[in-house]
Amino acid sequence: MGRVLRVSEVFVSLQGEGPFCCRRAVFVRLAGCNLRCPFCDTGYSLDPRSGGPLGLGELVETVGEERVGLVVFTGGEPLLQRSALDEAARLLLGRFPRLTLQVETNGTLPPPRVGEEGLARAVYVVSPKDFPVQVPGARTHPGWLEAARTGRPEAYLKPLARDAGDVERIAQWARENNVPPWRVYVMPLTRGDESPGELLERHREIAREALRHGLSFSPRMHLLLGLH
Repeated sequence: MGRVLRVSEVFVSLQGEGPFCCRRAVFVRLAGCNLRCPFCDTGYSLDPRSGGPLGLGELVETVGEERVGLVVFTGGEPLLQRSALDEAARLLLGRFPRLTLQVETNGTLPPPRVGEEGLARAVYVVSPKDFPVQVPGARTHPGWLEAARTGRPEAYLKPLARDAGDVERIAQWARENNVPPWRVYVMPLTRGDESPGELLERHREIAREALRHGLSFSPRMHLLLGLH
């Protein structure tokens, strides 16, 4: 059967978050995660046994059939399947050289080695789970701060903010770590029971504060639009 990824689901939608917001993409949600965030909205992907095998050849064919320019590996925590994911990156970029690969990660595992791994050609969106929102057992690997500073590999930080105070703390944290503010996409921490009006108001509050502090802002556009 060849190398496979253990996945919870594969689907096509608009990217709702981060630097590629609103781009049409193939999403590959990998099964398994090393954290248990109380606010996780994809709990079905946490257990690696919950997923099924996806052959890398099948993945390449799916991307070709959908004619997208963006493939998003999400989870769960994609880097738990680093070896197979690296091979997937090499195959996809070999077949589609202009394709953009995005990996969404919680940042607890080290970044890829530039010049050694195909994964180093992906773009990383790192959602820290130890600052300002704190999840037990989470610790952002220092390599991701270095990647955000240097762009090797290309990495953006997407911290969660509950309120204006969190945004201020994020801005100070970025300054202290010499991370370019435009690489920091502050995203509102939302609740599953919020009405559309409450969701929009929370977005407005965090967006205003991000703008005031010179940071980028990430909506959760798929929630606002009711998409997958």
